[in-house]
Amino acid sequence: MIKERMLLQYKRRIKCLTGLMIALIVFLCIELILPVAALSASAEGIKQGPLRLEDCLNIAFENNLDLSQAKKGREEAAFYLKQAEGRRYPELDIGGMSGYMSDVNKMRIGDITVEGPGGLGPLTVPGKNYTVGEHEKADLFVELLQPIYTGGKIEGGIRAASAGYKGSGHQLALVKSQIRQQVVVAFHQVTKARELKRIAVASREQIISHLKDAKNLMDQGMMLKSEMLPIDLRRLDMELKIVQAENAAARATASLAERMGLPPGQKIDISSDPEPPPPWPVPMDLAASTVKRPEQEIAEKQVEAAAGEVDIAGGGLLPQVGLTASGHYGWPGFIATQPEWEPSWQTGVKMSWNVFDMDQRKNEKNAAQAKKSRLEQARASVDQMIALDRINTRLAYDEACQKLSISKEKVVSAQENFNTKEDNFKVGMATNTDFLDAHTELLNATSELALISAEVQTAWADYVRAMGMEEWPPAK
Repeated sequence: MIKERMLLQYKRRIKCLTGLMIALIVFLCIELILPVAALSASAEGIKQGPLRLEDCLNIAFENNLDLSQAKKGREEAAFYLKQAEGRRYPELDIGGMSGYMSDVNKMRIGDITVEGPGGLGPLTVPGKNYTVGEHEKADLFVELLQPIYTGGKIEGGIRAASAGYKGSGHQLALVKSQIRQQVVVAFHQVTKARELKRIAVASREQIISHLKDAKNLMDQGMMLKSEMLPIDLRRLDMELKIVQAENAAARATASLAERMGLPPGQKIDISSDPEPPPPWPVPMDLAASTVKRPEQEIAEKQVEAAAGEVDIAGGGLLPQVGLTASGHYGWPGFIATQPEWEPSWQTGVKMSWNVFDMDQRKNEKNAAQAKKSRLEQARASVDQMIALDRINTRLAYDEACQKLSISKEKVVSAQENFNTKEDNFKVGMATNTDFLDAHTELLNATSELALISAEVQTAWADYVRAMGMEEWPPAK
């Protein structure tokens, strides 16, 4: 009976452990497999839906690692500001001490002279040193310090930290502006590469069609067989351009995915619908805009922070005054002959003022003032750089728009010339060389139009960035 009971208990324990293992496996599946499945579903959603430029920007603003770092930098600046503001308030410390003193307080009783009985005359008792303290010391304490006057160190620290916090917000805006421009450039590199591939494929089809016409003419005795070789070479050139365009599109797509905060190898589907053309001429409201760019705001906040550092360094040259209060519970107490743990407290005003340190604090202030002057010069340099950037980006955009207008006319003329040469070749009124020349001109014109179209979009985005805007017209 005992063995049967033990066996039954053993089986119950095995079942219990098995149930726990199953529960643990289910828990791990929920915690590990489901998040991976969610990520996969999210990735599939990105793959399936054709993305326009605005969609790519929204994804980048959520996932880009550079932007995440800038957000963490702002959090860091917020903590530094709270730290600086906290220096206005009392500091409360608790502590304890236990140790041994080599010497203690002593009391000396001098010689005592008394009259002896029975005519013995005066008797002198020699003096003696008596110990009235203890070598062992112990103390538990609570100490409070409230700054009263610091020469501007606390106020300067708050000023510097506040400027740093505001500057981190402008740094976040700067990073966002840079990411926007990078995504725009990468997006239009993808569309440009795809358009070049489409042009190359269409050109290959034209050459294949021309090759059939040439064979018909050769069969009729109107064309030599040797004239077929240049046509086949042109077909191979188109195959090469298709391969180059496919590789360029793959590289641009990987770059776009990385800027969007996605794995560079992840496939993304870009919408084939063209983006709306930007306005030209440039709107007067945009051209006359005086909005400060994040770089200018950052430069101003750096100067403000440097001014706070000057105040901090200057405060080190002035006295530091604070109110102190402390409570103690120590041993041996205050009764020398009866050492006990006894409480006590004290309060007062604490003042310190450094009068000599080989000009360390003075040089610290001079260095802070020199830094402030340097940053003021840097701010002026940033203003000039931005003024030049606005001029250059405006000229680049105007040039791109003018080139686009000319390129469109060029494509129309090249297409008409190609159609004419193609029709004439079919009836023997144009040579193979005439056809290939017309095909080359059409290929170059359409490729140039694709390049300039992408250039217009990126130049417009760059000009809007240079004017301190995220987009135009501004979102309401």
